[in-house]
Amino acid sequence: MTNGKKVKVLKRIFFSEESGYGVFKISVKGTREQTVMVGNLFDVNEGDFLEITGDDFDHPTYGHQLRVTAYKAIPPEDRDGMVKYLSSGRFKGLGKRTAEKIVNKFGDKTFDIFRDNPDRLAEVKGVKKALIAEIKKSDKDNKTIRELTVKLAPHGIGNETVFKIYKAFGDDSFTVLEQNAYFLIERVRGVGFRIADTIALGFGVSRNDINRIKAGIHFLITQFEQQNGDLYVEEPELAQRCASLLDVAPDEVAGCIETMVERNELVREEIPGRVVLSYKNFAIEKQIARRLFALANPESPPEQVQVNFDYLFKKTSVELTDEQKAAVVTAVNDRITVITGGPGTGKTTIIRAIIESFQKEKLEVLVAAPTGRAAKRVEEAAFYRASTIHRMLKIEPETGQFVHNEHNPLKADAVIVDEFSMVDSFIFHSLLKAISRHTRLIVIGDKDQLPSVGPGNVLRDIITCGYFNIIYLNRNFRQTEDSLIIDNAYRINNGEPLVFKKFTEDLDFVFIRVTGEAQAQEKVLRILEYYKNDYHFNSQDVQVLVPMYRGEAGIDRLNARIQERFNPEPFIIRKEKAAYKQWDKVMQLKNNYDKMVFNGEQGIISRFDPEKKKLHVDFDGNLVEYHVSELEELTLSYAVSVHKAQGSEYDMLILVLLPSHSIMLNRELFYTAVTRAKKRILLISDAHTVSRAVSNASPSERKTLLPKRLTEEFERP
Repeated sequence: MTNGKKVKVLKRIFFSEESGYGVFKISVKGTREQTVMVGNLFDVNEGDFLEITGDDFDHPTYGHQLRVTAYKAIPPEDRDGMVKYLSSGRFKGLGKRTAEKIVNKFGDKTFDIFRDNPDRLAEVKGVKKALIAEIKKSDKDNKTIRELTVKLAPHGIGNETVFKIYKAFGDDSFTVLEQNAYFLIERVRGVGFRIADTIALGFGVSRNDINRIKAGIHFLITQFEQQNGDLYVEEPELAQRCASLLDVAPDEVAGCIETMVERNELVREEIPGRVVLSYKNFAIEKQIARRLFALANPESPPEQVQVNFDYLFKKTSVELTDEQKAAVVTAVNDRITVITGGPGTGKTTIIRAIIESFQKEKLEVLVAAPTGRAAKRVEEAAFYRASTIHRMLKIEPETGQFVHNEHNPLKADAVIVDEFSMVDSFIFHSLLKAISRHTRLIVIGDKDQLPSVGPGNVLRDIITCGYFNIIYLNRNFRQTEDSLIIDNAYRINNGEPLVFKKFTEDLDFVFIRVTGEAQAQEKVLRILEYYKNDYHFNSQDVQVLVPMYRGEAGIDRLNARIQERFNPEPFIIRKEKAAYKQWDKVMQLKNNYDKMVFNGEQGIISRFDPEKKKLHVDFDGNLVEYHVSELEELTLSYAVSVHKAQGSEYDMLILVLLPSHSIMLNRELFYTAVTRAKKRILLISDAHTVSRAVSNASPSERKTLLPKRLTEEFERP
């Protein structure tokens, strides 16, 4: 720990206006020592003298540095130092000549004048009103930031969050925090309920304050969305959990819920049992149902498309089965068509035949999938351009809204969406808004896979409601005596015992028995070592899947061990839990519309720019920059969850299923994992765990009201 060390700032290497994070070269007073200090240094400039507190550490690439946790400015006392300080760039429009005039006029009272009476600077010839206004503003800004820091630091709120608050609200920061600190959740990136609650309590908000209880209710509803995929919550459970979270009486939460329902901030339903949902979720499911009804019931029926199967054979060299032909005819002529089937049932072949049929009639077709890998796969298989749904709808960077919507619909006669089981309620709502009433909608997916990462259970809700044409594909085209992947996938789905064979080099389903997590971890590492000549350590064609993050064979530990064992590069950046090397395989954890990178997309770290503090990641040719303050959006992805792998396929898959994963194990997850493998899967588990996963037939139950909304629309008198 460095405490009270006096330093001089020699050079600004990097500074982020967004986060306040800076990197500066410094010299230590009284020594010849020069080093680098890093931290949230919002009002530091070249030539400044500081007294700092912080920690010494050795950066693996850039050597010794000081991580500053607190600092205060030491104004220079000599004339040259004062001139250099004033003309260092901290005051826009104040150059060296003007600084000299000011110091000559006021001498050792210069800083007192700047702080207490800046209007007197007008006495100096050449000092304009604009400069005085800039000095006042700068002093006011720094004073506000310092006061915020003093107020929030005792509650564990770091400089970076303080700087973000000031950037968002400026001089109104204290007013916002005093009136309703929970407003930060909406306006300041990285501030969630717990940070906002800490700040609010620090500003004296009572535990039963109405704004606090409202924020707690919204926080828990969002948690149910993100963790469970639920769009509503049972009201008694919400009240009980909220009371426990906030340490308030349950009747106070109940009263707040009642008020929020009266103000249409929440919607209450009896289904039976009383449930509540956010007005946003209510409106989304209501609009989905209305738009599906309008699409299924056009004012005039679409012109029928005659499918020429001889023509399709010439174009594709594939003879369609009767089942596939019926699917194609239905899809090109009905307004809404749902096609569902397991692996190897010819879904992609049908997509290509549908596209060819539309093109023959000079009809415009758009093809999309939820992820980039899924879009690329269907594009390669169907020989037709495809994109992610987000890219098809296009993002307006300034607003974060989709360009294509009800006012600017997609110009297409048909929209085809593959891997539809991954589509959540929110993105489906946006997609439907962008589809005009004359456009056909064709969705393809596997109903037996896990539901979407985001909230909702759209594919299953649409299939089970009974209002749409559902085409079930049953014939398997890939199943052979030599292939166990497809055979075992169907066995899992049917609840039957799996077939395992003695290992050979060409065996595509390998079962590796282990007795614990440490052994499982070592097996993963040995497998990657064994196949390292076939697959590079960061190859997108090989993937480790694990149901859970914790444990010796959990996602986090496996990622660290694989990185340590197979990536020889030095660490280029460490921040809290993140530690990255060049060529690491990483995954995006949230949709970022500014960068046009979306949840679940994988890339490779190509380089790190130390001056700009930016990490460069290559997402399949799309180069994206991340400032160090944005690293929470990334994670290592040598090992990922089964959910995160949805929509992707890998030549070689290593699947770890252990007794410690029991809370996650079911037939649905196991089936989804196995169907990600194209050429080979290596299952690391034990017989009892495999049997348990196969026998647990309970699918992911999600709390949605879409079936109810569809009934309301389609059964309306």
